[in-house]
Amino acid sequence: MSAIRELHERDFDALLSLFERVADERRWIGTEPGFDREQYRRRWRKILRGEGAGFVWAEPERIAGYIGVYPHDEYGHVIGMLVDERYRGRGIGKALLTRVIEWARTAGLVEISLLVFPHNERALALYRNAGFQQRDYYPGDVTRQTGEVWDSLLMTKRL
Repeated sequence: MSAIRELHERDFDALLSLFERVADERRWIGTEPGFDREQYRRRWRKILRGEGAGFVWAEPERIAGYIGVYPHDEYGHVIGMLVDERYRGRGIGKALLTRVIEWARTAGLVEISLLVFPHNERALALYRNAGFQQRDYYPGDVTRQTGEVWDSLLMTKRL
């Protein structure tokens, strides 16, 4: 049975595998192959200590999606999300986003933010439908391993 639940430390290895699969696509997230796995573990441990929140979409044998929100010096609380390619189009992203928005409201946050690549049209539609609005545009924001340079959008949602 599938369910959204809070992130646990026992999820870290499976979650790193999910990040590797999505990073290997080289299209949807800023993370690329060869990323620092320990950096992610440190961030998730901070979440488990109460610095933000993390939720997974868990299947019996795998984690199919993840969303986390954590404090960022420049943008306030920032969301990061990814869904396994085999599970996309099933409403997992929407369910995860809804859950993190509920958490943010309960936590008393005033606003949450996220960065997204402009070519990620499905994610943009999801975020806009959830009430996120573009706040800024960063041309040439991310240099990829290939040397390509991609733009980013900063989107925010008032709670």
